[in-house]
Amino acid sequence: MIAGPLRYRLEILHPVACTTASGALPTDFVLTRSVRAERVSFNGRRSEEVGEHFPDYSVRWRIRDAHTIAEGWRVRELGGHTYTVVAIEPNRHRGFITLICERLNE
Repeated sequence: MIAGPLRYRLEILHPVACTTASGALPTDFVLTRSVRAERVSFNGRRSEEVGEHFPDYSVRWRIRDAHTIAEGWRVRELGGHTYTVVAIEPNRHRGFITLICERLNE
C-alpha cells in the first residue's frame, strides 16, 4: 500500500460491555488507537422507515492490515462523523483492508 493516499485520520473505537447501577448492560465504545486512512468511496441516499425520511450515508475506508479491527466496531473521522463498521474486505497481498461503514444518526 502506498502511504501517499492516506490523507484522513480515523479513531478506532472498540465496544466494551459495562453494567449500570440498575443492572442494564449498555455498550460503551473506547478509543483504541488513531490510524491513517484513505477514503475510497462515499455514498449518500435517503431511506424511508415507518413513513419518515432519514439520511443514509455509507463510506469505504482503506487502512493498513496491521491494525486490528472487527465488524461492529466504530470509526470516527477526526473533525467529522462516526461510522459503524458493517463489513471488512481483506486484501493481504497489497497490505490493506477495506472497511465498509455506515454513518451513525446521532
